[in-house]
Amino acid sequence: MNISEDELEQRLRALFADERLDLPPPPDAGTVIVAGARRRRRRRQGVLTATGVAAAVVVVAGGLTMVRLHTEEGTAVISAGGSSISVKPPENLTPGRPPQPSVAAPTSTNDIEASSPPATAPPRTVRPPSAQPPSKLAPVSTGPLLASDGFGNIKLGMSEAQLTAQGVTLSDAQVGGSCTTYTVQGSGVPSAATVVISKAVGLTVVTPAQTAHTSEGVGAGSTKDQVLAAYPEAKNEPGGIVAPALSTSEYHFRLDDTGVVQTSLMSLNQDCAG
Repeated sequence: MNISEDELEQRLRALFADERLDLPPPPDAGTVIVAGARRRRRRRQGVLTATGVAAAVVVVAGGLTMVRLHTEEGTAVISAGGSSISVKPPENLTPGRPPQPSVAAPTSTNDIEASSPPATAPPRTVRPPSAQPPSKLAPVSTGPLLASDGFGNIKLGMSEAQLTAQGVTLSDAQVGGSCTTYTVQGSGVPSAATVVISKAVGLTVVTPAQTAHTSEGVGAGSTKDQVLAAYPEAKNEPGGIVAPALSTSEYHFRLDDTGVVQTSLMSLNQDCAG
């Protein structure tokens, strides 16, 4: 049996309009619907809260990017959120030895000055004992004193008669032109000596037989440097050094490898050979 579309539509309308097909709602339907809506709202809020907590955990976990321990240097470096914290343990971790407290870094110039170790004087160099410089050696005082004007009681310029009047004897005369060389000895002189006497000007040269010393401390064994130090105006001469004694006299020092070996006093006013 064929039914047209219009007829089919009318029958369906009549069927749906039949009161026997109605499903009446229960009396508490409204309350149930409201309670269901509230439950859905609470679930939605719980889901949102859990999502926020999870996001916070992800942020914190991303911020803690690295925990790195420098075991070789004994330094722990903790990096979080772009910043780093360095923690260095005590340096003296020797077994059986308690750690020493750390010293706070100075915060001002005064702190730096107070914390700086006291300045210590540089160690003095101790030089081994050695020979003193030639000019600093002790002056020579051995042997008889040959003064700048004479020897004992005899003085430059004295005649033969004046010399013998001083308690000395003249012997071994050696005449040479106007001058005579003698050996003089006696109580008037510290030791025997060779003298040269001019007939015109008297005693001109005195040379003690024993190496004498001068008032400036030059004598037997004195070096050339010592002589020059004692007599800055001294000059070299063949075999030795000549040095001024007085304005009218001078010393003649004969030297060899050991130093001074002979000292003579000579008058500048003379006509005898030097």
